[in-house]
Amino acid sequence: MEDPSIVIPKLPNDVIIEILTRLPVKPLLKFKCVCKSWRALISSTQFVAAHLEFTKSAPNLTTHRLILKYRGNTMKQCSVNSILHQSVPEAFDLSCSLLSERYRVWVVGSCNGLVCLLIDKNKMILWNPSTGISKKLPDFGVEINVGHNYYTYGLGYDKSSDDYKVVGFFNSNRDLSEVIVQVYSLKNDKWKRIENFKGRWSMDGTATFANGKLYWIANQGYELESGSGILSVDLETEEYEILQMPSYVKSGYYSGLGGAWEGSLHVLCSHMESADVWIMDVGGGDWTKVATIPYTDDFLKNTYKSALYVLKDGRVLLLCGSSFVIFDAKDCSFRYPEVGDSGELVRVGAYLESLVSPVG
Repeated sequence: MEDPSIVIPKLPNDVIIEILTRLPVKPLLKFKCVCKSWRALISSTQFVAAHLEFTKSAPNLTTHRLILKYRGNTMKQCSVNSILHQSVPEAFDLSCSLLSERYRVWVVGSCNGLVCLLIDKNKMILWNPSTGISKKLPDFGVEINVGHNYYTYGLGYDKSSDDYKVVGFFNSNRDLSEVIVQVYSLKNDKWKRIENFKGRWSMDGTATFANGKLYWIANQGYELESGSGILSVDLETEEYEILQMPSYVKSGYYSGLGGAWEGSLHVLCSHMESADVWIMDVGGGDWTKVATIPYTDDFLKNTYKSALYVLKDGRVLLLCGSSFVIFDAKDCSFRYPEVGDSGELVRVGAYLESLVSPVG
């Protein structure tokens, strides 16, 4: 029986909002059932935006997740923080209601908690792995002939129109004589073509989003002498420009573009006996080499490497083949975390925990 002398204080609404904003997504989804007012609050666009901003600034990458795609179409998620600090980080199953085991799936973009999935190379889904909500996108209007087409994608956010957009580059000619650029608007739920794209560039891998723009490593044509750069597409103006790669690109092999979670881009360049990590502030500035990773064994030397995260404390989270490697530039040491209860890893994507919905 309750003691009538005990009075439970009622917190002001602004204090409640301040507390809830700092909570992870999973308990917030449960707290929607507490009462109608909490459900309305947690579902409001203002709260979702405030929670997203706090999530972006959370320390120690506690809100950052990796999507682990295993052979056989199994998908799991693992905390970046656990990979950085635990020898055997745990991975948890992921499922999307719009997927089935027979689909071939690729992660082709991520922004503010939303993940863009390419299904069987001709269908797309926007999905929030934290909430489980997903949306099938309309047909992008370009015929894909598997084995003959070149295509690549990116997902980003246009702040000026409060809209999430997917950009797709499509080409069916080896000489890049016709590159079709399509843009999908989540707000309008339709694709349209960027007519002013005149470049003859092929993009390498999935785009990185930062400060309103999507960035790809780009190659001009297929000739070796044509060189490489970084192509950016502004999601507000839908215009593009080419940025210069670091000067090292002619003397090594680059792999992967990323790192925009801190407002910067990074690339990794592999040489015969080592790899260099370069970083650039997307707000403007020059490339700076922040780490040189020596190849201490044949595994590091002979596997394809990409830098997933470059931290300010000197650590670099690498994906080498299908294994994670952490290099610490301060003492030139290596650590090899092994994700528990896993299979053969074939792809890795990244996302941020958020309440952002792909269905409005």
